[in-house]
Amino acid sequence: MFWQILLSVGLCFSLLCGLLIFFIRFKERVPYYIIEHQKCICLLDLAVKGRLPEHDWHIFIGMGVRTDEQVEALREKCAEIDEAFCRGTKLFEGRPCVAFSEKGIKQLTALLDEWRHKANYQA
Repeated sequence: MFWQILLSVGLCFSLLCGLLIFFIRFKERVPYYIIEHQKCICLLDLAVKGRLPEHDWHIFIGMGVRTDEQVEALREKCAEIDEAFCRGTKLFEGRPCVAFSEKGIKQLTALLDEWRHKANYQA
């Protein structure tokens, strides 16, 4: 009886250690979104013009950016704009593109101007 309990505890401990090792080993391989400042400018420009594909927009606002705090702050602002001012989609060249209200476009234009200014003065 004692050996059965000891064997059960040992088996549970081994399983727990195996899961812990698996998690530690593959934790660093979890995908995350990497986007550069120039791509942000392009994305905002397309959004303002009404030509930004819905899929690209949802990827941008839906995935956290761990590599750049400025881009993450922009993503959060864009998610707020999407929540408040997105008016669905419209077709452009056969693709569904995100459509915003006038207030949303004004806010996106302000962000676009800010990011263009940043890009002009970065070393």
